[in-house]
Amino acid sequence: MKGRIERFKEWMEGQGIDVSIVLKPQDVAYLSGWAPVCSGLLVFREAPPVEVCIWLDAPAGKRNRLPLRMVGYRFPESSMAEKMAELIRERLASPRVIGIEKDFMTLRFWETIQKAFPKASFVPITRTLDEMRAIKTPEELRCLKKATLMAEVGMKAALASVRPGATEIDIASEAEYAMRRAGSEGVAFGTLVASGPRALLAHPYASSRRIGRKDVVVIDLGAKYRGYSSDLCRTAFTGEPSRKQKEFLKILLQAQEAAFRAARPGVKTEVLYEEARKVLAGRGYDRYLPDDIGYGSGLRQSEFFPVVLKGGQDVLQPGMVIALFQTTAYLRELGGIRVEDQIVVGERGYRRLSTLPQPVYD
Repeated sequence: MKGRIERFKEWMEGQGIDVSIVLKPQDVAYLSGWAPVCSGLLVFREAPPVEVCIWLDAPAGKRNRLPLRMVGYRFPESSMAEKMAELIRERLASPRVIGIEKDFMTLRFWETIQKAFPKASFVPITRTLDEMRAIKTPEELRCLKKATLMAEVGMKAALASVRPGATEIDIASEAEYAMRRAGSEGVAFGTLVASGPRALLAHPYASSRRIGRKDVVVIDLGAKYRGYSSDLCRTAFTGEPSRKQKEFLKILLQAQEAAFRAARPGVKTEVLYEEARKVLAGRGYDRYLPDDIGYGSGLRQSEFFPVVLKGGQDVLQPGMVIALFQTTAYLRELGGIRVEDQIVVGERGYRRLSTLPQPVYD
């Protein structure tokens, strides 16, 4: 963790940032190794970092021998923002530049900091942390592989429970219990189970809807291991799928494989999108494809660097992990069929994290 903080501080030096306020749990965990609920991290350019958390949690951080100072605050007598402002004043009477995650910091938090330091300017730090987190170490890749194996256990349980009359929640509960039994720390995201018309929704969390006799059932789930998130999606059917559904599922798998084959160091993400689009275009499905089809993965199942999208300029590097398709060609008569897997970008190509096949219903 120390090396990560030092690299971040080097970047801060180049930007003239005196102190950065890190609040996003995944960023706090990445830099410090621990992110309890309601915690944040102060990274000073010229002083050791300080992690701030609810006072009851501070002793646990000290017992874990984290390489930084732990400071607790008592809520509601104080807030994390007030405690951080106090700690900044101890080291910097009047910071000139403060780094913030403006995609995560609340307005109330920012108002507290801005009031404490009215002469300071604020600059975004999110993109830099996203780029740092995108390149995985061998240990991070090992954690992601473990999380994927747990997700496969959950997916097998979910697929086995798909039947007419079962609710989407029934299927999700089977998957989540199986992942927990396999060692998952929790779900990487709210388990998505979508049947019938709900399969066309963007984020269809499992509902009380009962599965019909001729439904498409889309299952998207993930497990967590040491904070790292897997992401796996498979499509099932109750009853015999139509000829067009079978055809589209095969084409979707071909498009996914074409995109994966293009994943090499130095390649822009627009190339992956275009390779997938060309396969879908062979049957006219490309016009139903959204502009984004994949995202990076790590401490969060969907990171914002790199992003696989139309015209995407993010450049792939060894050690990146990406997941696609996170979207699909949305066409009502097909029923929102989706397939998603994570891959690791290697020096000469890619490696799948999941080996659980998607049934093709020949």
